[in-house]
Amino acid sequence: MSLQKLKNAPLKEVIFELHWQQTIELSGFPSDPGFEFAVGRFAEILKPDFPVHRKLPVADAPIKFIGVPLHQYWKGEMTYPVIQHGQCMLAVNEVEHGYIWSESFRPLILDSINKLMQSYEGTLNFNKVILKYIDAVDLDEISPHDFISQNLQTRILNDYPIAGKFLDTQLVQAFELEDSSIMRLSIATGKNNKTQKKVVIWTTEVEKNKSLNLDEIYWWIDHAHTHTSDMFKRMLNPEYYASLDR
Repeated sequence: MSLQKLKNAPLKEVIFELHWQQTIELSGFPSDPGFEFAVGRFAEILKPDFPVHRKLPVADAPIKFIGVPLHQYWKGEMTYPVIQHGQCMLAVNEVEHGYIWSESFRPLILDSINKLMQSYEGTLNFNKVILKYIDAVDLDEISPHDFISQNLQTRILNDYPIAGKFLDTQLVQAFELEDSSIMRLSIATGKNNKTQKKVVIWTTEVEKNKSLNLDEIYWWIDHAHTHTSDMFKRMLNPEYYASLDR
């Protein structure tokens, strides 16, 4: 999340989403009228760099789903990054192993948008953008609440007798940024099904709901990244942050 990639970053996944205006059919149902043509064209343009195409089961459902992935394009067999395309939506997903903002992820976002626009015959009226980071840490000796308090500098307290043994918690906060984007921060506890260890997961997300042209989207991408990066560095205890780079 820093400008220089941390050696032991807790990043699990970073997701960019771009949405555009839907059309209401005579039947009253929403649709993306250029989608059926664009999906084949998009697959062809992506194929040299993303040769593995997976059609998700929901794509064959009788109901037209808007704003959810219907097709995935993988770098290799289940190998990230992955580009996802659905009616009125595009998503770009990457994991920690391949993530470097300036060298890989940001250029991939811009390239994906460019190829998406090449695939549609008509104009896309973009109206929502999202940038989301998901971080998680398995815990050994320390309790989830102590980890959150000490390392994420956030205290979750109950000033009354609780009903029973503590299991899990979730905290969600929302902040309005200067450009009217909404930043959401969530902290949750649970169990890692692979390691069976307790885990703390925190998600930092910035979302903008507004009609946007390409120049505004390009500006917003950097704007959202700056805010998510700053939030990550501010919320982490400086000693813990330094330990992630050793």
